[in-house]
Amino acid sequence: MGTVSADSLIEQLGASYFRELSTFGALSDEAIWALLNLGAVRHREKGSCRDVSGLAPGQFYVVLQGNIAYYQHRDGYDVLTRHFRTGEQMAFDVMIDMRPVSGIEVAVEDSLVLSLTSDQFFQFHIDYPSEFGLLMINLSRELAREIAMLEKVIGDSTGWAAEEGD
Repeated sequence: MGTVSADSLIEQLGASYFRELSTFGALSDEAIWALLNLGAVRHREKGSCRDVSGLAPGQFYVVLQGNIAYYQHRDGYDVLTRHFRTGEQMAFDVMIDMRPVSGIEVAVEDSLVLSLTSDQFFQFHIDYPSEFGLLMINLSRELAREIAMLEKVIGDSTGWAAEEGD
């Protein structure tokens, strides 16, 4: 899991690439560059695993490229609960909720992931207050989409179907 510099990443992918990511949507190039420089961008090789059980919930991640599968430890099994794809955040809810997790992350393909600690997130708030508001909207939208996805899974699993006219 090697570290990648923000400057080389922007040079390689172009600034416009990052504006297309859902987490960074509507942010300025300057704000995106600041986030990439505040945090740490790491390469996760396809098939690599990262056990996140017991880690302090003081950070979250943005998948810049790739696909990370999350398996939650449940009753002696690892259960696939989610795929985090390019542009999506991982563990923002955990950082805000300050609750530990029990699971493993697996890179489904070669991936680049930005990690931001709560201190770095706070520093971004201080340095870019307007952009921070946009980032919070983007992160909230992603959480709302996750809730909608979970509601669909729960609804589908119950066998409930709407009656005509409902």
